[in-house]
Amino acid sequence: MDNLKNSIETFKSNPNSDNYDLLQNDWIDAYKKWQYVEMFNISKAEEIMYNLKMNTYPASKERIDNNIDIEQSDLSNPNDWAAQGFPGLDYMMHGIAENKDAVIELYSSNSKYGNYLSTLGNLMSDVTNSVVEDWSSYKETFNTSTENTATSAFNMMVNDFVYYFEKGLRTNKIGIPAGRFSSLPLPEKIEAYYYSKNGFGNLSKTLVLEARQAATEFFTGSNSEGVKGPSYSSYLDYLETEIGPTVETKLEEAKVSLDSLQDNFIDQIADNNTLMLLAFDALQTIVVNLKTDMLSNFNIAVDYTDADGD
Repeated sequence: MDNLKNSIETFKSNPNSDNYDLLQNDWIDAYKKWQYVEMFNISKAEEIMYNLKMNTYPASKERIDNNIDIEQSDLSNPNDWAAQGFPGLDYMMHGIAENKDAVIELYSSNSKYGNYLSTLGNLMSDVTNSVVEDWSSYKETFNTSTENTATSAFNMMVNDFVYYFEKGLRTNKIGIPAGRFSSLPLPEKIEAYYYSKNGFGNLSKTLVLEARQAATEFFTGSNSEGVKGPSYSSYLDYLETEIGPTVETKLEEAKVSLDSLQDNFIDQIADNNTLMLLAFDALQTIVVNLKTDMLSNFNIAVDYTDADGD
């Protein structure tokens, strides 16, 4: 976030091609790293709706355009969740015009665009810093919360992980765009929509693969080198179940299914949406293992409701 905020301010001060490229690269880098953060909706993050302020998509074109026009800097209204965060930056870099030169020209000719871009960067930095700072005081509370109650750290983290896998990963990234919950596919609801739509590049597949990798590393207690530590999987092994190996196998199968998709999800949905639905199914079978089997063995009740019928 520090790199992204700095590149935003650099581009705002001097909107040229090199600074645009720097901003775009830092946006991509931060967006990929966000996939490893979003599942931890605990303490300050839950209190301030961190995940919703950082990654509510699709971005609201109408809301952002109006905010730019009236120079709105207070984005605390929940209606502005879709006008900020990573999707908001996506629109500000790839949606306000259909090519790089036209985007740069808008920033050069109208300071309102740079001001709103800066507002987004400042807000993202502020909420991120508040979450990071909270852990310095919350850490001890978290570590000593060993009981199994609805408000205990373990209970909340398990539920948050399952909820994220079901909603943030399975539903939002694949299910909704593929039309799994509607009569028709909704390609405009993919992550990083404007980046793909206007031909700047493709990121949605990369982000869902990063999210799957993040979920895998968390479930298995693995670091980036693949070295495993204490985890939900090892706890399930301790409880003498086969759930851990089953989920790990299915996570690898989901990766194969996701890898088979085109880089551009808009094209994939148009050309062969069945593959998107098959990727959804590969993730859905993991949801059942996590939400039913794992929670049952952990003696934890689901703390959220849904209408998916699963």
